[in-house]
Amino acid sequence: MRADDELVALRLLVDRRDELSRARTQTINRLHRLLLELVPGGAKRFLRAAQAKAILDAITIAADDVAGRVRHQIAYELLTEVTTLDRKIKDSDKTLRAAVTATGTNLLDLNGIGPAGAARILGDVLDISRFATRSRFASWNGTAPLDASSGDQKRHRLSRAGNRRINRALHIMAIVQIRTTPPAGPTSAAASPPARHPWKPSAPSNDASPTSSTGNSSPTPKQG
Repeated sequence: MRADDELVALRLLVDRRDELSRARTQTINRLHRLLLELVPGGAKRFLRAAQAKAILDAITIAADDVAGRVRHQIAYELLTEVTTLDRKIKDSDKTLRAAVTATGTNLLDLNGIGPAGAARILGDVLDISRFATRSRFASWNGTAPLDASSGDQKRHRLSRAGNRRINRALHIMAIVQIRTTPPAGPTSAAASPPARHPWKPSAPSNDASPTSSTGNSSPTPKQG
């Protein structure tokens, strides 16, 4: 098998993985809509199949609530679809990991790059040597900022062009690294900035007050 065929196969596999993920999102959204009608407040945003099953099992439908029984039945059907999709996505991830590992790439060693992200990069980029510089690669995948300067004001804006699938994989990697990498900070107490005490308003001054320092206060007479 040629190297090009291997990378095209990776792209086909990751395209299928993306289709499964989109189908699961759509199915979960439909399930959420039904749960809003079955349970006050609905379910939490990120819902797993086991959590949805526990919610549906705890629902009691009145005997005369025909619409409620139909909603309950459809919700169980959607739950079955979610369970099936979860299994397919899990199997797809295993296949992708094995296929990516077989290429000998070290993309999986990068924090924030999983099997799907690595397969997307390899499958869409194909031959990295076709990009003469890193700037051209950044322009191709949409991560290079665009010049939006006006007059003496220098500024840039995000590019909406380029390969959005590669851009998404790189964006996810950046977000994961931001969330999992501890922020750099002072390494010693000497490098820490001094603590700032909260401001407290002083008591209002009074001309008759002995602590007043205004110009109306009379000097203390000297003892003879």
